[in-house]
Amino acid sequence: MKLSSSSREMMRSQSAAIGMLLMLVISTSSAGCLGLVMQREIMEGIREEPEPIDKPEQYSWDYTFESDSFEAIQYHNETSIFIDETVKNLVITFVAQFPYSTLLEEVIGNETNEYRYVEVNVWEPGVKEAGGDPFWFVRATEEYPIERFEFNNVVEGNWLVEVDARGYGWDAPLDPADFHDHFVLTLTIIKPCIYFAEVHDEDECTWESEL
Repeated sequence: MKLSSSSREMMRSQSAAIGMLLMLVISTSSAGCLGLVMQREIMEGIREEPEPIDKPEQYSWDYTFESDSFEAIQYHNETSIFIDETVKNLVITFVAQFPYSTLLEEVIGNETNEYRYVEVNVWEPGVKEAGGDPFWFVRATEEYPIERFEFNNVVEGNWLVEVDARGYGWDAPLDPADFHDHFVLTLTIIKPCIYFAEVHDEDECTWESEL
């Protein structure tokens, strides 16, 4: 009787499994350190190699201005972000929405820029204290389409992100008259993460900087 290729493959797999089981039984019954060494060598033989992956770590500032009066709303935030030596890339995205900003400037001039704006400064470690210039800067006073900036070889240390903004939000009786100033800033650092099949689920890994 001839066996199909799939049957032969199944028999080989079963034989390998039985052989490994016998080796484990023998190693368990072996005395002292010899048994432990044999078990370790067997387990290392079936362990999958760690898989390095580049994983993003994201920080986000997403704010919509809400107001029940004609007073502008002030927003301010300072966040410290540590960048270690394993970080490969720094990615910044920014978008801002100021409804009717162009129309208002045409009617009453540039004065609205004092009441409706978003200003962002990203500082490298120690630069602000030394009186230097920010690593990245943006100031939006009107519609600012989404834009992406990517940087390599960033400096290790504690970075500072400053966000200062002012705007309006108004819910009018008629929906077409509603408007809300809004902005979204994201800062993403790309760093290596190690996936160990024996201990991690599919979407998990351990940062290389923690190993």
